Amino acid sequence: MSLLLGAAFAQSAFGANVVTVQQGGVGRWAGIAAKECGIYGKRYKAVDAVCYYPVDIQTTPGTHEIALWDQDGKQHLGTLKVQKADFPNVDMPLPEKLDRFLHVSQEDSERASKERGSIAKVLGGGSDDPRFSLPLGAPAAKLPKSEDDFGSERRFDQDHLSLHSGRDYPVGLGNPVKAIAAGTVVLAADHFFAGNSVFIDHGDGLVSMYFHLQSIAVKDGDTVKRGQRIGKIGGTGRATGPHLHLGLRWLGKRIDPALLLAKPTALPSVSDSKDEAQHKIEKAEHREPAEKDAPVVDDES
Repeated sequence: MSLLLGAAFAQSAFGANVVTVQQGGVGRWAGIAAKECGIYGKRYKAVDAVCYYPVDIQTTPGTHEIALWDQDGKQHLGTLKVQKADFPNVDMPLPEKLDRFLHVSQEDSERASKERGSIAKVLGGGSDDPRFSLPLGAPAAKLPKSEDDFGSERRFDQDHLSLHSGRDYPVGLGNPVKAIAAGTVVLAADHFFAGNSVFIDHGDGLVSMYFHLQSIAVKDGDTVKRGQRIGKIGGTGRATGPHLHLGLRWLGKRIDPALLLAKPTALPSVSDSKDEAQHKIEKAEHREPAEKDAPVVDDES
């Protein structure tokens, strides 16, 4: 039991305030004007008077205590149930020109290790007030439909798998990439695996990331506005061609970016009726299961 929510949770955790969320999803508590929210022992600000609860792509199925503090400071308690998601697996043999990303030299390995250290420092996000509303803005002027690739395990060969914790959109080379919300650039650099990359902290623990850019138009410490150009579409790093890779971390949890680009009412909510909850669960259950027989590396690291 976390100190955040207190012993009173035991009396109400399995009452009416229950929401079921798949791995990589986001739960919502609507119907009560919220000031602050709580999960995982963390307390953070509500977004436009609504509480959201992110679930990591690899969170173990089970239950978590959640809290909502209303505008008068009264605490409301509930339960978030994590449901297993079956993500797709994709065979993606790399062309010979990208062999260096499979058979990594000592020099490149040391470089990638150093970059992982820099990335780890920013993925948790800041604890300041949210600088965003939902839905988030589109990261490109025209955003084609993404393949259902969030959570996919990409098989490059028998010995190399990569967990794809973002979404790829087939946006053409050189097109502008836009910030999905206001924020501060916390990391902008050329990385071995992700190529030219930009990480933006939007407050309230939300961080967006854009990989494989052709060029970067911002630098560390820059303040950006929603819709501001931050770079151009490219295919740098371990990429088979130009595209937009968008990733999101919220409270350090890897979540499906497409969920926050859509209307928030589509997210599973504590206030859903039984029929609404079942419909949202069924809508999310459409992926083919993945096979696991090789080490998996997170594509964000």
